[in-house]
Amino acid sequence: MTTPRGVVPPNLPIALKEYDQRGMEQFNNVLRLYFNQVSNRINAPTPHASYFDTTTQPNPVADAVNLFTYNSVVSDYEVTRGTPTSKIIVANTGVYNFQFSAQLDKTGGSASAVYIWPRINGVNLPNSATKVTIDGPNSEIVAAWNFVLVLEANDYFELAWQSSDTNVVIPYVTASGNIPAIPSIILSVVWVSNYGAAIYQART
Repeated sequence: MTTPRGVVPPNLPIALKEYDQRGMEQFNNVLRLYFNQVSNRINAPTPHASYFDTTTQPNPVADAVNLFTYNSVVSDYEVTRGTPTSKIIVANTGVYNFQFSAQLDKTGGSASAVYIWPRINGVNLPNSATKVTIDGPNSEIVAAWNFVLVLEANDYFELAWQSSDTNVVIPYVTASGNIPAIPSIILSVVWVSNYGAAIYQART
């Protein structure tokens, strides 16, 4: 069951010509209901999630689509991981900001390109891919950017990547001395706002 993210304006009764206690009580009850709705909306947590992964994610097949997966949860509310855990499912319709950080490296060979892009409900998002190049082994680079997307209730987001080089990996690095562990992938999801019909039509 989803939680409404909007606030409905009060349906105020027609003003009385003369003072009437029952009329005033009806008026006050309508306002009370409305302000309770506003208060609950303001004080309620907004949908969000923070996930990361503690495994090294490989590229077993050249030029095949890989999907980032997440085995650890920092916090989530009305955003969940599906099966497989590459699927990030939202419970509410709205505008969401998906922000990620992935460490890329190679186990051998020379420079290689990696492509990263988002998918919604298993379908590639048009005009969304980015190419990054790893110079070689032990030449870690970080891919980090965000996507602001319109999703409907129960839609799911995935982050895909592909490389022609099977030496490319998304490594997890354990903690060392004063340095915390480095997750292979970190993903944050933040609900931004409701959206109007015009925005949805632009997406479709």
